[in-house]
Amino acid sequence: MKNQKAFTLIETIIYAVLVSLIGGFSIFVLYQIIDSGDRLKAKIDVEGEANFILQKVNWALNGATAVNQPAAGATSTILSINKNNFSSNPIVFDLNEGNIRLAKGGGAASFLNNQNISVGQLVFEHLAASGGSSEAIRATLSVNSKIFNYSKTIEMLYYLRN
Repeated sequence: MKNQKAFTLIETIIYAVLVSLIGGFSIFVLYQIIDSGDRLKAKIDVEGEANFILQKVNWALNGATAVNQPAAGATSTILSINKNNFSSNPIVFDLNEGNIRLAKGGGAASFLNNQNISVGQLVFEHLAASGGSSEAIRATLSVNSKIFNYSKTIEMLYYLRN
């Protein structure tokens, strides 16, 4: 009888199971890497949009001479201001169906956020000047990704200089 070297059935099954486990683990790790990249993209989009919107509000409030809405001591989802030496007064920010809009001089409003982002909350609070503190606007903004489960709420306080 010849001495033949070959795999037994048990060895073949063990090798098949090991290859399947390694392949399954590799697919799992690859999925986690891709998923974390998507979550990171959503976080970057949401935070970038929130910063862009707040910078627009900051631009509008820089040099503001009058706050038309909300009234002093009140809150509103609409901010209407007049800006010094600006020909397109009033500047109006509002929330409409998950989108922040900006209108200048009573003209048509344009959206500030992109289609992948929705705004869940936009609140402006007009803080009247009292004692030694200046008049201020507190803006609270909640931005959500429409594609991935990520949201961010930011609150900023803007002091007005007259």
